[in-house]
Amino acid sequence: MKTVRKKKKSKKFILCLILLLLTAAGVSAWFYIDSLAYKVCRVEAGVNVLPSNFMKDGNAEAFFTEESQEFDITVPGTYQIVVKSGWFTHKATLYIEDTIAPQAQAVTVELQMGEVCVAEDLVTDIMDATRVMTAFVKKPDFTQPGSQKVTVRLTDQGENITEIESEIYIAQVIEELTVEAGSKPPTLEEFVVEAHQAEFVTDMAALNMNTVTDYKVTIVADDRSYEPVLHVVDTVAPRAEVQDVSGYALVPRSAEEFIVSVEDATSVSATFIKEPDLTFIGTQEVELSLKDEGNNETVMTASLTLEADTQAPVISGISNIQLVVGDTVSYKKNIKVTDNCEEGLTLDIDSSTVNLNAEGSYQVTYTATDLAGNITSKTITVTVYPKLYTEEQVNELADAVLAKIIKPEMTALEKVQAIYNYNMSHISYINHSEKINWIQGAYEGLVFGKGDCYVYACTAKVLLTRAGITNMDIEKIPAKTMHYWNLVDIGDGWYHFDTTPRKDHPTIFMWTDVQLMEYSAQHYNSHNYDHDQYPTVN
Repeated sequence: MKTVRKKKKSKKFILCLILLLLTAAGVSAWFYIDSLAYKVCRVEAGVNVLPSNFMKDGNAEAFFTEESQEFDITVPGTYQIVVKSGWFTHKATLYIEDTIAPQAQAVTVELQMGEVCVAEDLVTDIMDATRVMTAFVKKPDFTQPGSQKVTVRLTDQGENITEIESEIYIAQVIEELTVEAGSKPPTLEEFVVEAHQAEFVTDMAALNMNTVTDYKVTIVADDRSYEPVLHVVDTVAPRAEVQDVSGYALVPRSAEEFIVSVEDATSVSATFIKEPDLTFIGTQEVELSLKDEGNNETVMTASLTLEADTQAPVISGISNIQLVVGDTVSYKKNIKVTDNCEEGLTLDIDSSTVNLNAEGSYQVTYTATDLAGNITSKTITVTVYPKLYTEEQVNELADAVLAKIIKPEMTALEKVQAIYNYNMSHISYINHSEKINWIQGAYEGLVFGKGDCYVYACTAKVLLTRAGITNMDIEKIPAKTMHYWNLVDIGDGWYHFDTTPRKDHPTIFMWTDVQLMEYSAQHYNSHNYDHDQYPTVN
């Protein structure tokens, strides 16, 4: 019996020993696993938190399980975290704390009178790991112009506080001013709210107050510069007086024709609301829209009476043309076209058959057409003569002229005067001639009645010679321009004789050398000549 009891006691002891060993092993394993991770982790807000931060061996493969409480490193608080590393899962507590006060830079805020701002407007570059609240330590007085110090309190989520001293400047000058066009320039008092000393930099008198525009005005108030905007507006519609208009059909009409006078501070444009019917014979009503720069509109009514135009144009100044082979011609010279309705009047010249390089007679047709389609046509003959002149021909032509202008009882002086008058009245000036020889020049003056100074001098030469007056050719010293005239001697010495017309209309008839040189000096040396090549002139 004793042997049996001893065996039972021995078995119980062994079981207890095994349980004790297992318990010890379990406790040891628990302590081992528990020792692999930190139970508590405290970090400053804003610091990045990783699963490896919770592992004592810094295992980079550790991760947060789904059982972990979500956390925000910018929000202070206590978070329960579950981290798994290898076979083991660890629980820990994360404390996110904010112990650092916010930082920021002060900003000066400029306001117009009547404007306000919030505390946040007075600071910039706020630095903190958590959200920061801003507030005035003492609310500013937004009704007081000028500068005032303001303290802004910054409080983060960790209840850390920083106070920043900033500044508010409430303008002493308004930001903008609106005035009606036509008004006088505004005064300083209309811009300045309050200032000890203020003045315009802008010349207000130079501003155009009769146009819709914006001006940037510069004002200095208490040593501070401002640039308020002056708005010039036009809100008043134009006032006008209109008139009825009558005339011929088809003539273009403008709205301005119906306007007698307009009153408005700014410029006004007039247009037809509906274009009038310019083909309608009779009286029709027209509506006029007058708009100023402010787009204000006034509508006026007038009448337009139109009649048909049945009168043809009149062509005047037309005459046959004579010229020499190779000459040029201006078909419009001295031509005038008139009509009872000048609007839209046209003149067409058909010279297509004329050949200026071949001798012959050619027809040139002038056709005038008015706006109503009335037509007048006239035809002239253009005679092109060959360039075959002989001295005998020229003498015959000169004798024919002298027979008409010279009387037997005339003195030498009277003959010279008659020849001078003939040249002045029968030759038209053109700025060109072919200076081949004096015979050709005289021929062109006697036959065609046109030419330059060379033609005038050559024509005078043949007339004076055939009249028995001693004469000589003379020319200006060559320069940018050339000039030719005559010297005459009627028994008392040489005198200057120049029939070429000039803009100031001088009568260079029997002039002494003193007279001519005085004139030449005043007219760009028009008659300077080499005195050694010519006889002494009185």
